[in-house]
Amino acid sequence: MTLHAPLPLVRLKALLAKEFRQLLRDPRMRFFMVVPPLVQLMVFGYAATYDVRHADIGLVDEGRDSASRALAADVAATGHFSLHHYLDMAAAADAIDRGAVRAVLHFPQNFADRRVVQVVADGSDSNSAQIVAGQLSQALLSAAAGSRTPVLRVEERAWYNPNLDDRIFFVPGIIANVVFVATMSLMAMTVVRERELGTLERLLVTPVARLEFVVSKMLPVACVGLFDVALVAGVAVAWFDVPFRGSPLALLLGAALFLMSSLGLGLLISSYAGTQQQAMLLSFFVIMPAIVLSGFAFPIANMPRGVQLATWLDPLRYFLVVIRDVFLKAGGFWDHRFQYAMMALLGTLALALSVRRVR
Repeated sequence: MTLHAPLPLVRLKALLAKEFRQLLRDPRMRFFMVVPPLVQLMVFGYAATYDVRHADIGLVDEGRDSASRALAADVAATGHFSLHHYLDMAAAADAIDRGAVRAVLHFPQNFADRRVVQVVADGSDSNSAQIVAGQLSQALLSAAAGSRTPVLRVEERAWYNPNLDDRIFFVPGIIANVVFVATMSLMAMTVVRERELGTLERLLVTPVARLEFVVSKMLPVACVGLFDVALVAGVAVAWFDVPFRGSPLALLLGAALFLMSSLGLGLLISSYAGTQQQAMLLSFFVIMPAIVLSGFAFPIANMPRGVQLATWLDPLRYFLVVIRDVFLKAGGFWDHRFQYAMMALLGTLALALSVRRVR
């Protein structure tokens, strides 16, 4: 007695074989799967940083005594600052306006009596201004303390990132953004490409059901997304020395649930776009707000209350928590049950809407 598979499974198997062959035999698709994620990781991995490792500082020493010269020498000895001497504050202010220096260290004429130092930073970049001013203040306080035994000593310890290197914090977030952009754009373009080539009309006259068509389109792109997660995560650990302390299975589950949302959004975009150019424009219309609202670069707690409520609809927000905790805090399944539940809910809604829209 010969057992035959149900017809829907036979059709789905044929569609999946067709999609995988079409995806892998196209050189442009193979290039899109590997090269852009790696290039984006390298570019953003080095560019996305708030650290100020070296800064040009203007020095206006109107006191011109041994104490001010000693403090200036101690600041320069830290290796974080290059001091540029100016005669007065007007010349130093002009240097800030031109971007020649990022801050000014001013010793007034009565410095020997009052021991007051003025630090003026370029506030056009508020993050860098705070960091540079803080580092200058710390260097001055350390130099002024000298060899005296302090009355109170504060010991600081940073968990999970002892050196406070923000690249370790940013790179896992970059992985999430790269996968989000790649999978949603690829999902949107594959369906529209079928429409442009005229093969979508041929599928419509076959017995293929709507759900079979959607699954056959999404599963290959989901495999591409999981491959990109593994590829980019491996490069992050090997190249950027980002620690991976958590469970790979926890990361895999988070990526799979996140892909439900990104693929559902991509399929939804394809139902509105008529050409691949329109699909790309609509994709970036969704991608940019999602990245801004995800907490990747700007803390959600600092956003207005109304905007914070809008971030609850952003699946990237929850995947960022999962991937950063898995990399840095050894997060597991139980630690992220809320994030998993929200990604599953948003993914189910996105898939339901996209399947309903597909005709």
